[in-house]
Amino acid sequence: MKKVDLIHFDFFKHISTDCLKDIVYKYELPKYVYSKKVITESLISLRGNLPPMFEIFYAQKSNPNKNILRHINSLGISCDTASQGEIRAALESGFESEKIMFTGPSKREPELEYAVEKEIFSVNIESVQELMLLDKIAERYGKKQNILVRFNPNYETGEQTRIIGGSGVSKFGIDIEQADDFFVQYQKSKHVSLLGIHIFNSSQILDWEKIYNNTKNVINTAKELSEKYSFKVSYIDLGGGFGIPYGTDEKHLDIKSLGISLTKLVSDKVYNEFLNGVKLIFEPGRFLSGASGIYLAKVQYKKISRGKEILLIDGGIHHFLRPVLLGASHPVVNLSAYYEGREKEKTYMVAGPLCTSLDAYGEDVVLLETKPGDVIAFMNAGAYGYTESMPYFLSHPHAEEIFLD
Repeated sequence: MKKVDLIHFDFFKHISTDCLKDIVYKYELPKYVYSKKVITESLISLRGNLPPMFEIFYAQKSNPNKNILRHINSLGISCDTASQGEIRAALESGFESEKIMFTGPSKREPELEYAVEKEIFSVNIESVQELMLLDKIAERYGKKQNILVRFNPNYETGEQTRIIGGSGVSKFGIDIEQADDFFVQYQKSKHVSLLGIHIFNSSQILDWEKIYNNTKNVINTAKELSEKYSFKVSYIDLGGGFGIPYGTDEKHLDIKSLGISLTKLVSDKVYNEFLNGVKLIFEPGRFLSGASGIYLAKVQYKKISRGKEILLIDGGIHHFLRPVLLGASHPVVNLSAYYEGREKEKTYMVAGPLCTSLDAYGEDVVLLETKPGDVIAFMNAGAYGYTESMPYFLSHPHAEEIFLD
């Protein structure tokens, strides 16, 4: 990999490679390195292209690091949470209650009580039973809780790996065919107020047209439900789905084309009257945090097994599980070799220190020629990285999380 190639990664488009020199030369243990500037630039791109009626809620699940949460709050957007712990983290990071939304298919009663007590913006209902329970809790607290209702539609966006979408059986939301059941119970509920609908059926989408078509489908669904059940829609939560490229053959999501098409859509006379005064919500997580982080590990040993050259590193799936969990490729670069100016490339198997054959990152990883002591970086590790892993497995040291800015 020639020196100019690092510029192809979003992380290095905004961060000088020199910023990592001290970290690499003084390396002791595996660590995540983040840049707030990369998050800011991703948000600027999103905000600069979406129509003004779109609101952004950061999907905290992608990376709940408190420094990241505080930074995102300072940028003026809201927070999508999926547990009481995430609600608490959002509040502690400065998000106001009215900027916090609570989603998830199996919320415990204490979690719902906490949400009502804190008077958050919305609890997104995913079953009729949950609606009944929340109504009782709100009555007990003498409050009226705002809600969105999450539906499981009969259309999908087209995830490459099914993470949250699909049009079949789903633990998420209420099947659209069961909308009658929800609205019958809602009419009996006196302590909740329905603001609109929520449909989240995609993740890691790189085709802007798929996101556009899904947005149109969700708006149509909201319009149909509003007319059929005679309720005013104030918010439509379109979920997330904004992807980032991982493999070298993947292209960036074309935010500009998406924004142009969405502007035309919401201005269309077919939708204009219905959408007057309506706020549309996107919940990007990975799109904001993914490229902001890298995971560093050191090559401890290099050996050959049956003709295959293997790099054994001190980090592994206890810190960074995603590539193995989803079978997803992450670009890997040898920073030590980059700083030393090496130019020859070789193909290696890269594996971690854990006593399981699952702890391997690939058999054909192309790196600048590598030797023991080199520090390598897994790129685009800022989303679904450390907190989606298993840091207590085999009791290795935990990974440090540090910021360049």
